[in-house]
Amino acid sequence: MALAAVALVASTGAMAQVTVSGSLDLGVGSFNSAGAPGTNKIGVQEGATNGGSIVTISGSDDLGGGMKAGFTLQHGVNAGTGDTGNGGNGGQSVFNRQSNISLSGGFGSITIGNQLSTYIAGATGTNLPGTIFGAFDVTAIIGSGEATGGGGSGGFFTRNAVTYSTPDLGGFGLTVQKQLQGSDAATYDATAASGTASLGDVKASFGYIDRAQTQKSWTVGASAPLGPLTANLRYTESDPVGAPKAITQIRGGVSYALTESTTLTLQHASNSGRATGDLTSIGAIYSLSKATSLYAHYSGASAGWGTGYYGAASSSATKGGSSVAVGVATSF
Repeated sequence: MALAAVALVASTGAMAQVTVSGSLDLGVGSFNSAGAPGTNKIGVQEGATNGGSIVTISGSDDLGGGMKAGFTLQHGVNAGTGDTGNGGNGGQSVFNRQSNISLSGGFGSITIGNQLSTYIAGATGTNLPGTIFGAFDVTAIIGSGEATGGGGSGGFFTRNAVTYSTPDLGGFGLTVQKQLQGSDAATYDATAASGTASLGDVKASFGYIDRAQTQKSWTVGASAPLGPLTANLRYTESDPVGAPKAITQIRGGVSYALTESTTLTLQHASNSGRATGDLTSIGAIYSLSKATSLYAHYSGASAGWGTGYYGAASSSATKGGSSVAVGVATSF
């Protein structure tokens, strides 16, 4: 698929430069369900680290005068089975994560198509270095109600979207995104915004989304280095349409650079309001090279939470429980 795309671009001369990149992430894990004491599932776990297993085809064309055109085609893979996975819209669609074209210059950038949700970009804008993304961050985001809606206006990726991002404004940046419903169902309608700020080593980000048919959510957080430690803190509130109470969440943690190759993380999230529960995750990543790392993580959840993300060793639908996994991730 990647070679065919590269050949097509080369033959038409549509793009000056095309890059094929991605990552693979596989491990073995054990999941114990609080809802079924004594039940212990062992299997391949996929997608614990940042991004999971993906293949990305991207390209750019220098238009001159500081302007560029670009495109991104990104496919999520369940590396344990070879199936489509780790994506968003369209179920088994080929480019289930991203398929978009962009124009950028001194004015900023405009992107059209299936792309990362601007709100999710804001919600993950101050993640800890070395974080076990799938084991904690994804589960926490879903648990706070931020990514509900499946292939509609919720989720990590937004189809049929138009996005504008400002250029760097002295350490500040703003992005706005509109999902156009078109012939889709009414749930495919959302307006979102996110922002980032860098004040020295301190980073902050916010996100907001209005899903007209389902809910509104907003989040704000910051991270800062403290010697070998990096700490972050985030507050999120999600208000489903028609619900008597909103879901509120406070999550935070610390990341410790034990050595140049080893990073340890401790993270915790607590929900209140319409949904309650706690999620705690401990992780370690050891870099074998710039491209390849070994990782291990433990996650424990209380009422209302699941503890996993991908694979037979985890289940985001089961309430409570614990999971542990070790694996390897490599990028190309």
